[in-house]
Amino acid sequence: SVETTDPPATGGGGRFKRRAPDAPPPKPSPLGAGPDAAKTSSIKVIPVEQRSRDAFQGVAKVDEEDTRGRAVALVAGDIAALMLFAAIGRGNHGEGVFLADVAATAAPFAAGWFLASPVAGTFGEAARGAKVGPAAAAAAKGWALGIPAGLVFRGIAKGAVPPKPFVIVSLAATGVFLIGWRAWFAKSAGGDVDGNKKGNPLEFMGLLMSLTKRW
Repeated sequence: SVETTDPPATGGGGRFKRRAPDAPPPKPSPLGAGPDAAKTSSIKVIPVEQRSRDAFQGVAKVDEEDTRGRAVALVAGDIAALMLFAAIGRGNHGEGVFLADVAATAAPFAAGWFLASPVAGTFGEAARGAKVGPAAAAAAKGWALGIPAGLVFRGIAKGAVPPKPFVIVSLAATGVFLIGWRAWFAKSAGGDVDGNKKGNPLEFMGLLMSLTKRW
């Protein structure tokens, strides 16, 4: 008969050792106690909810800053448009175009324009947006309310009713200046993407000057 025997146990030369059947189970190693402890200890766990909340707050902050910046740009552009309107009018009348004189001429119209803005929504979401149609419509509402109010303010300051030709030219010129500027501002932000060619700024300025040439 053939007799078999188990191979003799090595004295520690093997890689693994057989655990005795009655030995207690091994204790789990603490996190970071292995050979890669230096690497794992530098990992910072961030909850998904916190990352999502931080990202949302970052986007909201960028949107708020962009909205504020566009509102400031609209105010500056409106003032510049009315100042240009006043400067061209004074120049066509042979009057001085010094900054103080031009500002005094534009002041009643600017007062009417900005006082009417809460009612007309000339600085609302549509006016600040990138769509030409809603932006021009908001400017038209402000023009329809603010410029007649400006003519009234001018008449009170001068102590006389403005002559009819002055009223007609003022309404037409300020409408082109303000509505045209607001439409261009919205279009410059990429509102119309249907392939239409953008107008030349020099041609736009030439049109404005020709409308006020007879004033």
